[in-house]
Amino acid sequence: MKTKLLYLTLTIILMASAGSIFGQSIGLSPELKELIMLSVDKDYKISDQNTDKAIAVTQQKAVRSAYLPKVEFGGKYLYAYSTLNSDIDEISGFESLNQIGEFMQNPAFPVLFPTLAKLSNELTSLQQLLAQQGVLLPAPTEKIAGTMYGNYFGLDASVKMLLYSGGQIPNTTKALEQKIKATEALSDKCTADVITEVINCYDQLALLSQSKKVLDESANRLESEKKYAYSALNNGFATSFDTLKIAVAEANLQAKLSEYESKSTLLHQKLSQLTGKPATYFDVTNPDLQPLIYSGTGSDVNKRAELQALSAGVEAKKYMVKAAKSCYLPKVQAVASARYDNLFAADADITDPLPVDIKINNIGLGPTFIIGVGFKWDVFDRPNGSLKVRQAELEVKKAENAKKEASELLQLNQTKSVTNYLSANSQVQFKEKQLQAARMALNLAVKSYNDGMINITERLAAETDMQNSELEYLQAVFAQRQATIECYKATGDLTLSNIR
Repeated sequence: MKTKLLYLTLTIILMASAGSIFGQSIGLSPELKELIMLSVDKDYKISDQNTDKAIAVTQQKAVRSAYLPKVEFGGKYLYAYSTLNSDIDEISGFESLNQIGEFMQNPAFPVLFPTLAKLSNELTSLQQLLAQQGVLLPAPTEKIAGTMYGNYFGLDASVKMLLYSGGQIPNTTKALEQKIKATEALSDKCTADVITEVINCYDQLALLSQSKKVLDESANRLESEKKYAYSALNNGFATSFDTLKIAVAEANLQAKLSEYESKSTLLHQKLSQLTGKPATYFDVTNPDLQPLIYSGTGSDVNKRAELQALSAGVEAKKYMVKAAKSCYLPKVQAVASARYDNLFAADADITDPLPVDIKINNIGLGPTFIIGVGFKWDVFDRPNGSLKVRQAELEVKKAENAKKEASELLQLNQTKSVTNYLSANSQVQFKEKQLQAARMALNLAVKSYNDGMINITERLAAETDMQNSELEYLQAVFAQRQATIECYKATGDLTLSNIR
């Protein structure tokens, strides 16, 4: 166990050194690279992530626009009509006037105030004269009654500009910047998933294509063997049972060919859906299946898009904590306004308590200009203050825990990917040697069968072993390629820049 662990560690170090020397380019065929580019351009998840990024950029601009001046202009025209009809009940406060009247009737009043006495006599004489003519001076009643109506026209304009937000806008803007980084990282993750899926489908197509070649070659050999068996049957050197076994082997080959054809059709449709190319395009595609070499970039899991997105999420939460704490700081705003008011064609006709009729032709007020600076300071607001800060701090803790958990899982996945890669390489070497032995055994079986040293059963067994060995080798190469891609993906190096 210790020896395997030491071997794994040395292998990782050597691959990391090779990566730093030879670069990060992944050896893919030009046709496969083209299919990957088409799939990335077409993928809907990547498009959605780009849309989310555009939304975050728009939100960021909207937050920053809070500092821009806001200009408002308004106007109104009103016509008002109202009637008054109320009982006053009692009027108090004029008792002293009655006392003055009683004092003026006192015999001492003319002596003390001769001038006023003469004036009061004149007023009394005037009142008596008016009464004789039918003119009575109005007396206050205990009611309020009358009508009022008029027209109003007004205009107002104002300009408001936020000078200081208490730090809320800058911190919210920085939080949105981190959100943009997170969406970019998630877009990279979607890109890596698309690359993986296209390579997997393309390699499956290559596996089927080369497997079909193996089956075709086996079918050709069986056809030759069939002709030889029928010739031997006619000459008495073989039995009908021998030809039946060949027919069974042919039926087995045809069943495998039919299975591969159906899988091939499905893969054509899948690649068409991924790339946008017609399914018929892949009918003439003849991809090769060769092992891939993992150069090892010396990267760790910190380059993984998932971790970058989580890291950006943590930073965004921290800025939201700062934005929540800014609620304790005052907000300062500059204000400027202009206003004009006009009352025209108005009338107030009051009948009680005194008959009064006021007609207004035009009363204009303004323009009135106001300019100044104001501030708002929420001294105590627990629901929007300390509670929101506490909630934001808990969100930060939750995001940090998610990042730590993801980091541990991705490190474990990286170790697993490298282990699978080493195992896949060993399998390719083993299957290659097994294939060489099967080829030698088949050649020997053909010669021995032709010389009459073995029967048809042994000959067909050698053919089956050869066929299985070739198919197993191709399957091992396919698994090795997938393991290599997973190694690049485990360290975040499965990117468009590394496959170009």
